[in-house]
Amino acid sequence: MRRATGLLALLSLVACAREPARPSVILVSLDTLRADHLGLYGYARDTSPFLDRLGKESLVCEHAYSPCPWTLVAHMTMLTGLYPSQHGVTEEDRALSDEIPLLAERLHAAGYQTIGLYHPVWVNARHGFARGFDVFRSHGEAAEAEQHLQEELDKLDPSRPYFLFIHLFDVHQGPIRDGQHSVYPSPAPYQEFFEPGATAKVALVSWQLDPHDAVQREAVNALYDGGIRYVDAKLEQWFADLERRGLLARTLTVITADHGENLLERGRNGGHGHFWDEGIHVPLIVKHPDGLRAGERVAQNAHLGDIVPTVLEVVGLRADPRLPGLSLLHPLPAERVVIGTREPRAYAILGARKIARGMYGGYLGSDLALDPKEKHGVVLSDGKLFDEWYAQGLDASRVFPPPKKVGALSDEEAEHLRALGYTGELDPPDEEPEASAAPK
Repeated sequence: MRRATGLLALLSLVACAREPARPSVILVSLDTLRADHLGLYGYARDTSPFLDRLGKESLVCEHAYSPCPWTLVAHMTMLTGLYPSQHGVTEEDRALSDEIPLLAERLHAAGYQTIGLYHPVWVNARHGFARGFDVFRSHGEAAEAEQHLQEELDKLDPSRPYFLFIHLFDVHQGPIRDGQHSVYPSPAPYQEFFEPGATAKVALVSWQLDPHDAVQREAVNALYDGGIRYVDAKLEQWFADLERRGLLARTLTVITADHGENLLERGRNGGHGHFWDEGIHVPLIVKHPDGLRAGERVAQNAHLGDIVPTVLEVVGLRADPRLPGLSLLHPLPAERVVIGTREPRAYAILGARKIARGMYGGYLGSDLALDPKEKHGVVLSDGKLFDEWYAQGLDASRVFPPPKKVGALSDEEAEHLRALGYTGELDPPDEEPEASAAPK
């Protein structure tokens, strides 16, 4: 009897040893990257040859939305799976409750090696983002991120799965300095890759461009696109290195953005686009480790909160029914409502129909299928329909712990934000595009 028991125990150990390891996970967030400036989303310029090829091997969400055009809020949704009103990190003096798990914490508890490489503007330990990461390293530009990436990959234990989160800031506008402004700077040859002389056309003493100047608009777009091409080239190099190291086998790859960018579309310069489509429509590319749904395009609405449920399913962890998002491995509901907010602004999208609530309580309705640039919106007389949609998108019965209060920004942090053009992450409150008729 003892011999049989011992044999069963041995067989059990052998079976466990033969069980495949959980898939590794790579999540890349390209700050300020709007979907419609990538080739796989129909853009005419060749800004993204690597991502375009990756998209053909992946599931691509055609209509993926950020809950807020602010790096802090959007990344907290991306890494918790919760909407802003649920995680509560919607102001600079708030940090995530210790009772709400981040994706890195979930994976770390499951035995993952966890590495976070981030640009320290809003994604930082101050707001709780470092939790669950074995390594949490900040970088400036992509070149420094590359150095850190190589150093951390050299340390990985090949017998254990890993979670690699990379946040890149290089598509974002450059720093404002006395007497000059670098608009969307990139290293050569990418700075003027699409338009030689573009830098001089938008040379500034202060961040003031003329949105009615076609020459400046074209130059701004060309410089922004150069930054995309630069980041795309970096990603191509990094993924080739991961392939050489054998680190892409059985690996889930997700590439997305926190929000988009306003490129002089709305009669003013700068800013991340409020809740207009250019501000919240982001790329979302999901490459399954076993090639599931490769080459498919998802037409139904998705949002950044879908990333955590998708990762949990792929790696074999229990689904969390509290999360409002859905796994992208399954068909999404055609009549799904996705929402976003930074009070008092908010939006709700049902199919192709969108209603946005503005700073002062007005409501603007749009049909994104007929008017994707939102130039012919209709001002609604009241918010009844918006309230119905918003309630459908957010289950108010799910109550989450409130965020923690953190201290004010240091002088150094505040100066860094001012150098990047921020008095706050979003556009100034005197602008009110959602509450008025859209520009003609």
